Amino acid sequence: MMDVMDSKTTRTAAVLLCCLAAVAFGAIYTWTGDDTNCNQNPWLCEWQEKNNWDSGGFCTPPCYPGTTNDDAIVDELVTITMTQSETIDDLEISGSPMAPTTFTTDNSVWTLDCDSITISGAYVKVQNLAALEAGTEPCPEEM
Repeated sequence: MMDVMDSKTTRTAAVLLCCLAAVAFGAIYTWTGDDTNCNQNPWLCEWQEKNNWDSGGFCTPPCYPGTTNDDAIVDELVTITMTQSETIDDLEISGSPMAPTTFTTDNSVWTLDCDSITISGAYVKVQNLAALEAGTEPCPEEM
């Protein structure tokens, strides 16, 4: 009887540790825009819609970049609508310099706060968003 109890306790502990590890490490999310609304109307692509993101495997709900450990990659021309403020780790945007990747809101005041933002070959447009900002750290003094 004791062996069965120890086995259940061990399995439960292992499952909890796996779940906590997934939350602690965050994920890298790549924009896909696969949500039905987004496919039908490019103006209805919501950041907070999990079907618009690919985490490359298992994700911890909410399954879109929404924690300070999550990275987001947007590599297509799209209008992304924020429906609440988010703070993530890193944001990477690449695309065309001829057409914008647009960040907008649902007419509310939201922010997207990132540890770093990398823009490569892309034209980024910000509408109605209170801020699209990246944190900065001072450069270390040379010795």
